[in-house]
Amino acid sequence: MTQYTPENRLAKTADLLFSLHRSIERLRQEAEQMLERLACDEDEGGSTPRIAKLESLIRDSQKVEKTLVEQSEQHQAAAGLDLDAARDEIEGRLARLRASFDAEDVSGSAQ
Repeated sequence: MTQYTPENRLAKTADLLFSLHRSIERLRQEAEQMLERLACDEDEGGSTPRIAKLESLIRDSQKVEKTLVEQSEQHQAAAGLDLDAARDEIEGRLARLRASFDAEDVSGSAQ
């Protein structure tokens, strides 16, 4: 059974975001190519509704790509976190809390 650590989750998320971005990019590129072909056909009496649908698909793909880029940037920022330093800081704070509680027990002021 695979143990999920923060590092594993970050790697899996990065891989998924990259895969999604490639897929959406391919979809947009194919839609743009189809749009070019239809635009040439329109000069010969092609279908305007199809062109409108493809343009809408391209815009939607661009929005998704933009969102994926933003998510990727956020993911990269999260990946830049120093988890070991954060863990050390938390352990240090917990140790100080324990020490303060132990000092209260010794002085007899804790009830």
